[in-house]
Amino acid sequence: MKRSLFFVFVVAAFGLSAQVFKCGSLPLESRENLKRDMEFLASDDLEGRLPGTEGANQAVAYIIRNFQEAGLQPFFPGGYTQQFVAPRPAHLPKHGNWIRVKNDSLFVNETQEAAPAFVLLPYSQTGAFEGSSVYVKAGIEGVHYSGQELMGQIVTMDWELSAKDKKKFAKYYTGLSTRIENAKKAGAKAVILLDRTNKKGITQMMIRRQRDLGIPVALVSGKKWVRKLRRTQKDLGFSMSIQERGAEAYNVAGFLDNGKPTTMVIGAHYDHVGLGKWGSRDPKAEGQVHNGADDNASGTAVLLELIRQIRQHPEVQGRNVLFVAFSAEEDGLLGSKYFVEHCPVPVHDFSYMLNIDMVGRLNRADSLMVYATESATEWTSILRDMPCDQFGIEEIPALFPRSDHASFVRAGIPAIMLHTGLHEDYHGPTDDLEKIDMDGLVKVTEAALEIIRRAEAHPRLTFVDIAVKNARVQ
Repeated sequence: MKRSLFFVFVVAAFGLSAQVFKCGSLPLESRENLKRDMEFLASDDLEGRLPGTEGANQAVAYIIRNFQEAGLQPFFPGGYTQQFVAPRPAHLPKHGNWIRVKNDSLFVNETQEAAPAFVLLPYSQTGAFEGSSVYVKAGIEGVHYSGQELMGQIVTMDWELSAKDKKKFAKYYTGLSTRIENAKKAGAKAVILLDRTNKKGITQMMIRRQRDLGIPVALVSGKKWVRKLRRTQKDLGFSMSIQERGAEAYNVAGFLDNGKPTTMVIGAHYDHVGLGKWGSRDPKAEGQVHNGADDNASGTAVLLELIRQIRQHPEVQGRNVLFVAFSAEEDGLLGSKYFVEHCPVPVHDFSYMLNIDMVGRLNRADSLMVYATESATEWTSILRDMPCDQFGIEEIPALFPRSDHASFVRAGIPAIMLHTGLHEDYHGPTDDLEKIDMDGLVKVTEAALEIIRRAEAHPRLTFVDIAVKNARVQ
């Protein structure tokens, strides 16, 4: 009897330890799978996977092929793909785009020594206005203006605060899009951003990633014009004429039906910035292939390996699994936003979402960052004492609004993001395969599996709305 009980105890103990995904749990085959996927997705042949290009379509075909080989069911009514339109900055005719103060005019694409002098926000609305302007400094509502003083005005607003002012107004400071939207609500009919720093190229890279804010918006840089527009002007003209274009973009989703009552979502965006015309950090890099090995071929490769591993491990099959590869994340989370707004099933049926974005530099960070851990009360206990003896787990309660999990949090779904940090190659032509930590990708895959395993102890995660709170500090 004692021998039998001892045998049962040993088997039980072995079974329990085998369920934990520690560093080194996965076979060597996983590393080879990840390497193969990375070599394809981050190759020069795909030319940076910009939505609407042949390279992006090749990535779609590759992802679908992997879904099919794993036996995943098509999730959308028409198959594995969900088509939507990603807006593309189009032709901006010089004579239809200008700003005028009294008799002095500045046209689009005119340049000065250090930076573009007049840059349009291409996802803004077309419009032409004549009238007066009011300068509101950084446009912080309740600090730099109040009431209806912006009604009917062309508003001039600083692009960013000085370091001193950021500290001074930290309690009130909000992100650029929020400041523009607040000005619109207060009655502004157009917004002109002023680039006080005059840093070469940064304005073009950043404002082209904004969504349509429902109001004409442009940016002016250069000392002469910034000085003009930081003063209230009684005679100011402003014209924007944008010829819209769109690119066909595709979300790709496959469903693993484990016959369970709940479903989790595992996602990663596969798109990048192509040849660098829209979104490169380096304005001189236009025309160069931006392979986006870390951003986000790394997350997509881990997504594909998770499909293979979940199929092999019953201990992480306590839920159905929806795998989604998002497009147009770099355009402002357009793919994930479209997905949650046009999902074939109610999104609130999903138990949680796990987002994998830029996880290829674990060897640099020595820790795996987990964002948005406040989005459910259970995340802290799920992540406590993770068996990662070779690297740390850094829990970050904040949302990190620039990746696809944010779309789910805003829709009321608990969601977290796995991330190994930004770096000097971010959105540059040097984010290449040779800089990826392949062993680290295996460890991230193991960590993701362990998070999934632990989350199964909670039939339903308790959502906490952190999107509103985080919006105040972006």
